[in-house]
Amino acid sequence: MSTGAPALSVTELEHRAAQTWLGPRSERMGDWLLRAAGGFTGRANSALAAGDPGRPLPDAIDAVVAWYASLGQRAMIAVPSAMTGPAGELDRLLDQRGWTHRDGAAVVMTAGPAAIAGLARPDGPPVDVAGEPEEAWLGMYHYRGQALPPVARRLLLSAPWQAFASVRAGGATIAIGRVAADGGWAGLTAIETDPAHRRRGLATAVSAALAAAALSRGATGLYLQVEDENTTAHRLYAGMGFADHHRYHYRVAAQGLVDERGRPG
Repeated sequence: MSTGAPALSVTELEHRAAQTWLGPRSERMGDWLLRAAGGFTGRANSALAAGDPGRPLPDAIDAVVAWYASLGQRAMIAVPSAMTGPAGELDRLLDQRGWTHRDGAAVVMTAGPAAIAGLARPDGPPVDVAGEPEEAWLGMYHYRGQALPPVARRLLLSAPWQAFASVRAGGATIAIGRVAADGGWAGLTAIETDPAHRRRGLATAVSAALAAAALSRGATGLYLQVEDENTTAHRLYAGMGFADHHRYHYRVAAQGLVDERGRPG
């Protein structure tokens, strides 16, 4: 189904998305990207297995384990895949080595930014868009219910370009969102609505405002990630016009591969 966005492969889109959420540590291994940010968010603390690692897969897995061990972190790999089909060779090798599945598997959805920007309603709530997140914005952004660590702001501002949307009522921020772009593609993240103000179209209003901001910067494609368990959000974005593009999931190294000092066990 056409979404108004240009065609892009799974690997290409994953690499574009990776450039908009980069932590303090990153290193290339062939086409793979190793990322670390002190454990805050899966995307910033996993090896993106998109493309050719430049070495046999067993050696690539060993190198990932060693890299994260040097940082005192358990190795984790983000594995993108088509929406349907059997497990790939990498997953089969990780199964053999006892790597587990981490929660947070998600679907990546795409749309044309003009179509999403067009969802803005003249009678909708005012949406303020800024180049940096205000304290009220940061106070509303909760990754899996956690308070934000200091590295969060660095990640939020790590893209070549990003913008932050806020909806306010009665002096309080009641809805937020972020858009970040690289190479003509922009990703929507951190779209949250205060529970007391849900079902009022605020997520749509924020998405439309951020899509318009991305469009003004020349974006031709828009994407977002929705965790598998969040079926409500998936229905919402499908209703806006986003279509499923691909999936990804996380694999975590088996216990015993890293000791308590972060060294290979």
